[in-house]
Amino acid sequence: MVPGAIKGWIIGGLGAISIATVYGFLSLETHKNGGPHIYAKLLFGDKIGFFVSWLYWCGAWFCNPIVISTSINYLQQAIGPIPTVVRFILEVIIVLFFTLLNIRGIRKAGFLETILIFIKMIPLVLIPLLAIPSINLDNFKPELCSIKPNMSTFGLLISTCTIAFWGFVGLEEGGSTANSVKNPNKSVPLAIVLGTSIVALICLINTVATFGIISCDELVNTDAPLAAVLGRLLGGNYDKILGILTFIMCCGSLNAWVLFSGQFAQTSADENIFPKIFGKANKNGAPYVSLTISAIGTISIIALLEFSEGVKEAYSKFLDMSIIMYVVLYLIAIISYLTFVYKNKEKGYSITKLLITSFAFLFCAIILVNSNPKDFIAVILILLTSLPVYYFKNK
Repeated sequence: MVPGAIKGWIIGGLGAISIATVYGFLSLETHKNGGPHIYAKLLFGDKIGFFVSWLYWCGAWFCNPIVISTSINYLQQAIGPIPTVVRFILEVIIVLFFTLLNIRGIRKAGFLETILIFIKMIPLVLIPLLAIPSINLDNFKPELCSIKPNMSTFGLLISTCTIAFWGFVGLEEGGSTANSVKNPNKSVPLAIVLGTSIVALICLINTVATFGIISCDELVNTDAPLAAVLGRLLGGNYDKILGILTFIMCCGSLNAWVLFSGQFAQTSADENIFPKIFGKANKNGAPYVSLTISAIGTISIIALLEFSEGVKEAYSKFLDMSIIMYVVLYLIAIISYLTFVYKNKEKGYSITKLLITSFAFLFCAIILVNSNPKDFIAVILILLTSLPVYYFKNK
């Protein structure tokens, strides 16, 4: 039998691929590339475009606390437990380092990201290769692995699928490079769909490898599963080495998010969606104002989470809310495509396209319906923070 977590990865991966495919449809048929804000503005007007852009920008740097926390968890695997205050100081240093790196210019940040991409691939390729000969089939139980024993089987599957979907957040960011590639109307949608499919396959293989080595009950109590797998396979200090590599891998993800959030805010300001101050750049062309705002917001969230009662639960709830934020954004993109199809129904559309779009819509809708209402309310509150900015921009 297949463990629920693996089922969740399969469903989450299929959902992500279907959403990526819808982005491909939008790109090909509207001749526009980018995130959900591009299509919301195109089909629903500037006002809706602004609010979707704001939510999208907040979503970009809301990912940072989760990525940073994960990186510190893996660092602890290498060096041992870190006191809360020291942990918070390290997290602040990491945020400031990558913010200052990006303020120095996109070239320096991009160069470091290229190096980090290769480091990222080491654990993701190494773990499955080492694990395959040692996989224990007894670990593949039909029961779902969860720290929520009172939840129904369906609820646990949706919860697992939702967490798995976190690995695909940002799948549409390839569209932001459209101005830098040849024939973007074909190459960008292909890159988004193909890239998402490859990520889905890599994540699924690593999940299978992890479950094959460590039992579900043990996984519940580890914050660094990849390092734990390598430690079980090779013993010695190899888990500590992988802990450091995975720490670096997570820092690479953080750098990508910081880079994207700054560039997105700058582009939005240049397109007169955000106030001009968000696009204010230094001599290196870096949007230092928006990067500084993102850093302040990230550090504030980290402080709230790290010094709250029940840190692990606080991060878990924040992760759920962040996922819902992106699901809302993807649902807006899907609705934009359905609206475009309706407005251009005389062209006719294939059943295949409508089936893929319907699956993507159903996937997002099921996650939203089964989410905690407080997460959805939090997303609305985040959206409301845009009102003063909208007033300032249009006064």
